Amino acid sequence: MKQYLGIIASIIYAFVIRLLAEYNMIEINSFAYLIIAPAVLGFIPFFFRNDKFYSSIWKAIFFPLISVLFFLFIAILTQIEDLICLIIIGWPYILISVILSVGLYSVLKKKDKGMSKNMMSIVFLPILLGSIEKELPKHSTQHLISNKIIINTNAEMVYNNLLEVPDMTESINIELSNYFGVPRPIYSTYDKELNIRKGYFENGIILYESVEYSKINSELVFKIDVNKSELENSPTLQHVLTTGGINFKNIKYKLISLDENRTELKLSTEFEINSNLNFYGKYWSELIINDFERNILYSLKKNLEKDVSNIK
Repeated sequence: MKQYLGIIASIIYAFVIRLLAEYNMIEINSFAYLIIAPAVLGFIPFFFRNDKFYSSIWKAIFFPLISVLFFLFIAILTQIEDLICLIIIGWPYILISVILSVGLYSVLKKKDKGMSKNMMSIVFLPILLGSIEKELPKHSTQHLISNKIIINTNAEMVYNNLLEVPDMTESINIELSNYFGVPRPIYSTYDKELNIRKGYFENGIILYESVEYSKINSELVFKIDVNKSELENSPTLQHVLTTGGINFKNIKYKLISLDENRTELKLSTEFEINSNLNFYGKYWSELIINDFERNILYSLKKNLEKDVSNIK
């Protein structure tokens, strides 16, 4: 039984570190949380020395793996995270903790001794480094994601359906990110007096977007108002948008009339990443935003061309 205390301790430790991030004591998109914390998880089982633990290298592989999976399950169950954290957080936690665990297993087995109790202070390393890292200036990078599609209808009809996007429930695709909990857009409404568009998503998510610029039948530019948006049902969106890890500059629609019955619609998202691990945030933000843009464009095309077909 003693050997399994390492798994239990690892699960509790991972959850405590995540709670510290929830209360902004350390940051999720940071070296301390995504690199150091999973490394410590690879250490923890070795503090509970048991001869059975050293009987097979498979224990060194599966103990951290099981710990991380149980931690993720509890995080989702308690709604601290949603499904996409299985990948965004899960793979570095699994990879780093397993590699370190196997390395320690190889070293300690040769020496025929367990981890020194004096090394237990290492569990505080992510908290210490995370607190320091949190105060350091963030590295900011600018990014632009664009997608386009040709819609077989005129520019006026396309433009009129951008401010108030019709219900796309039947035409929306399920992209890769949607399988992991990123909510799909459903429809939007426009308040002319306030010049605000509300974008409604699955799970009760509502994005408030001010219209920054408009040119009839040619261009529309929106800016997300994070403070007014309702993000509570999506832990990932709430964390990313409210902490400033990603700052959306604008969302732009550009229309080019090809002829009286064909319009090229281009959707661009300009955003800024503020982090000490920008490469990691860049990869996932680009993947999710690309999915989102393609989904919106395809759904608009399907809806509008269906409407044209019905008119005919």
